[in-house]
Amino acid sequence: MLINELVKPKTPEQLKLDQLRATRERATTAVQQERERQKTQRAQKALQLLTKPKSPTTKTTKPIGTIKPIAPIKSI
Repeated sequence: MLINELVKPKTPEQLKLDQLRATRERATTAVQQERERQKTQRAQKALQLLTKPKSPTTKTTKPIGTIKPIAPIKSI
């Protein structure tokens, strides 16, 4: 007997299940790749922030005018 004679053709239900399994595996792989891509993108952005020279953070402030004294409280 030949091997071809031992293997029976798959039923439509088995073919459908095989197709669904293949689709699931492709979707799982796509999700893993997208997560890895996002992780890499976040890491690159963090690295750019660390290597970018810092801008001066001190701001010039306007001088405050003269301080007026508070009027004393009058007793009743």
